[in-house]
Amino acid sequence: MGKNGTRRKAMTPRVLIGLLAVGSFLDLRAAHAQTLRPTVNCMDVAGGRSNVVYVTGSTALRPFLQVLAPLLAADSPTYSIVYQSQGSCAGAASIYEGAASKRVIKDVPPAGGKPANYAVTFKPDGSSQECFLDTTGAGEAGTAWPTVDLGISDVFAKSCGYEGAGDNAEVADYLGPIQPMVFVVPSASSQRSISAEAAYLAFGTGPTGKSAPWIDPSFFFVRSAGSGTQQLLSRAIGIPATKWWGIDRGGSAQVRAGLKTILDTPTAEKSIGIVSTDIADDERNNLRILSFQAKGQSCSYLPDSTINARDKLNVRDGHYSIWGPVHLFARRSGGVPSAAASSIVSRFALARIDKAVVDAVVSKGLVPPCAMQVARKEEMGPLASFQPQFQCGCYFELKTNGATSCKACGGSGDCPASAPACNFGYCESR
Repeated sequence: MGKNGTRRKAMTPRVLIGLLAVGSFLDLRAAHAQTLRPTVNCMDVAGGRSNVVYVTGSTALRPFLQVLAPLLAADSPTYSIVYQSQGSCAGAASIYEGAASKRVIKDVPPAGGKPANYAVTFKPDGSSQECFLDTTGAGEAGTAWPTVDLGISDVFAKSCGYEGAGDNAEVADYLGPIQPMVFVVPSASSQRSISAEAAYLAFGTGPTGKSAPWIDPSFFFVRSAGSGTQQLLSRAIGIPATKWWGIDRGGSAQVRAGLKTILDTPTAEKSIGIVSTDIADDERNNLRILSFQAKGQSCSYLPDSTINARDKLNVRDGHYSIWGPVHLFARRSGGVPSAAASSIVSRFALARIDKAVVDAVVSKGLVPPCAMQVARKEEMGPLASFQPQFQCGCYFELKTNGATSCKACGGSGDCPASAPACNFGYCESR
């Protein structure tokens, strides 16, 4: 077992040749990482000290935080997001661990061949800048590391080993938008779909030649067992998150960067990776989302209704199965989260989500709960019919596909009895 959680064997000549063939992008984690210590303190936002919400966790959710940043900057009081990418389970640990010393984030300089992991601060326009975390400015000495306000994850805390974790007096799990996970291949690949059984043979049994063209793990762009992306896909194909064949690329950005550089057809044909749709949707010219046939299904489904659509229709109605809610973990005092954590979680705790939040979520390929028709209560659990108290499916279709068949309205008086609620300009059932 590799120390990053992925399964390893001694290199056979075939695997070694494969590694040499893709040597230009295997070390993308190190190439992508910041190697010099940033010169800006994370508390120095837009030239002055501001309220800061410290966030850590899922690497896949950086785009989600990026579009929330301008909304927080427009609030009163203003808040700025400081984020360190560590993986979903690290996000859960940063809140659920009992010892206060385990609920902080620290600068991680490069060491022993391992890349650095410095935080970023998001500016009011959504752009980011690397920064150092020590609040005293002492730098690498690290005498005053900030406490995490919010842990973000693609999976339930229980998937990360926190048995029985959930809402309690000290910790709460606030659910955000829906995040689908996908298998992707380079655009030069001819592959269009994958079944749960084929994915099991490729990622679960190694280089046995049983799932052509995916038979060489050196071309598998995977993540670690602490990744929410890998955790969800593990349940979909029946492999423990710690037992995957492939190479942990260190983060969603590195998976994307590695796959999109594969331009020759022979290499592209045997390459495959795993990412969330907010990553995949931004790279549709370079990456192809594979339709997925779950166990018990007679055909495969894309997350969207067609290859060119972005409506997440098959996620929303349950045909595409690999998805779960974004989890926003926060500690509470007196039953409420801190003001810093509330600057984000309060946006998703209400039945009626603000239109600006819906727009931000939609822009990054996520699905607001008000557009869903099905729901789950556990990781990749059984589906149940779902009717949110406030529906926004019509508006979601308009934003994603540019059109909707729903009746436009200026108020509830414009709507029929079958869809009496006027939500975001369209008639809905509730």
